[in-house]
Amino acid sequence: MRAGRIRALAICGPTASGKSELASRLAQQVGGEIVNADSRQVYAGMRIGTGWPSDEQSARAPHHGYGTVAPDERYSAGRFVEDARATIAQIAARGNLPIIVGGTGFYVEALAGSMPLDRPIADDALRERLRREAAIHPAPALRQWLEAIAPSAAVRIAPGDRYRTVRALESALAAREQLERRGERAIAGDEPGAQDAWPGVELTIAVLDVPRTVLDARIAERVHAMFAGGMVEEAAAIRLAYGDAPALSGIGYAEALAFAGGAATRAEALAAAIQRTRSYAKRQQTWFRRIARARRLDALDARTALALAELARGLKATD
Repeated sequence: MRAGRIRALAICGPTASGKSELASRLAQQVGGEIVNADSRQVYAGMRIGTGWPSDEQSARAPHHGYGTVAPDERYSAGRFVEDARATIAQIAARGNLPIIVGGTGFYVEALAGSMPLDRPIADDALRERLRREAAIHPAPALRQWLEAIAPSAAVRIAPGDRYRTVRALESALAAREQLERRGERAIAGDEPGAQDAWPGVELTIAVLDVPRTVLDARIAERVHAMFAGGMVEEAAAIRLAYGDAPALSGIGYAEALAFAGGAATRAEALAAAIQRTRSYAKRQQTWFRRIARARRLDALDARTALALAELARGLKATD
């Protein structure tokens, strides 16, 4: 381990691969704490449809990063890295092992440093400013603003794409603010790179493999359980509170709302949600196969829990 870096374990895999159960038991066994790395489970009030850990799993060890973002907010890999780093540092300071758990491969690789972030990170004040500007100004005005401050970004975005225009504005303005802050630090005589002095994470990644037929069956069972457990009511409550929030575009919520609004039967909504989830799981598996240095473990093998415990104890022993 490089000096000053914090060791952590990431347990990854597609949805319904059993990550939450294995991770919670492991954390309880070795003195660990769970850090969420799922881009949908960050949203508040969306416990059922995004598959948060159960109360029993959460009781085994501290869990962090679930339900921390309002459903009408946009969350990014850059923001995840900032949030996760702060949480990991606190866990390590308590003498516990950070265990990152999730199915969003981009987040895990961004945290590991193997995937460069695609845009500067905007702070909450900048996001709020752009939210107000987007509500006031028509799309052509936002487009002209982007063309003025980031013409190279503007040429890559269709003129009528309001969402991508606002995102590009956020990125361009965040980059400008970062350059200004660097200039202020240089004038003050700060050392270059001081803003990156946080020690970072030495991440060991374990990927859970599940045979496709088994995974498909688990997904169908999970989606049925979500609908039976109140996902339709959860989706309706989020829409009532937040309107057409970005989080409601997630898998299962669109189908639940279609059923609630009479646009689909329950059977049609279930079938569509199952199919979308299976397609998503396939994309997750493809992503995780590309992480060459990950340790691949059979999720159905009883020895996998022992292998994870051995990994975890080795990481704690080298702290």
